Amino acid sequence: KRHFKPGDLVFAKMKGFPHWPARPLDGHKKRVSVFFFGTHQIGHLPPENVVPYVGNKTKYGSGVRIKGFTEGMWEIQNSPGVGSKLKVSVSF
Repeated sequence: KRHFKPGDLVFAKMKGFPHWPARPLDGHKKRVSVFFFGTHQIGHLPPENVVPYVGNKTKYGSGVRIKGFTEGMWEIQNSPGVGSKLKVSVSF
């Protein structure tokens, strides 16, 4: 099982949408609350629908033509603390 903490960078999958750049807000075991980059919406997902950003950028980070996705990819790479008072550390 994966455990994510607030400030991690991830891709999160909601039904009907592709994997989307996101940041966990909490690390509950049954559901993970995430902030979606680009749309700035909050989702509550099972942990198996959340994967690390690092190592999955090539797989999930391109080819999506849905409003907000390109903006979300820009934000996760250039402004990962947007919408949060948390300090987000980025290491690639």
